[in-house]
Amino acid sequence: MKKIKDLTIKVTYRVGLSDVEVPDKVYDELAKAYDEGGYVPEGDDELENANEWLLDNIRQEDAMDWEFEIDDFQDE
Repeated sequence: MKKIKDLTIKVTYRVGLSDVEVPDKVYDELAKAYDEGGYVPEGDDELENANEWLLDNIRQEDAMDWEFEIDDFQDE
């Protein structure tokens, strides 16, 4: 067995939602994010409602198409 001093992993997965009702502000912000490339960054004041809604409604157990990217790997 070997020891890794620092390991940083970026985990990406896809979640599909259907027939979802969202508040008007969330809808507008999700549409804006989609039109501008689809990214909803944390801390973006213009997308705050969308970010909060996504955090409240996306569950890891609904995930599919998992990908793992190693950002940092340092052995001893």
